[in-house]
Amino acid sequence: MQTVHIELDINVEETEAAVYQKISKDVRSQLSLVVSRWLKRYLEKLESESQVDKDWLEFLDNIDKYVVDTGIEDLSINHEYYLYGGPKRS
Repeated sequence: MQTVHIELDINVEETEAAVYQKISKDVRSQLSLVVSRWLKRYLEKLESESQVDKDWLEFLDNIDKYVVDTGIEDLSINHEYYLYGGPKRS
C-alpha cells in the first residue's frame, strides 16, 4: 500500500479544520468520498506510470538481445536514405 503525504501551511490547516468541523456529517462523508476517489485515481496513475518505467528499464536492460546485424555499417547515419530514399549523408 502506498501512502501519500499532503503538506499544507499550518494556517490553511487550522482554517480548513475549523470549516470542516462546522459542516454537516453528510457533507463530510461526501467530501471524504470525493477525496478518496481522487487519491485512488492518482495512485492508480502513479502505479501505471511506474509500470511503464519498469517496462522501459527491462527493455533497456535486454537491448543487446534485440540487436540485428544488417550488415549496413552506416545505417544509423543514413537511415533516411535506406528507409525513404532521402539523400545519403557522408
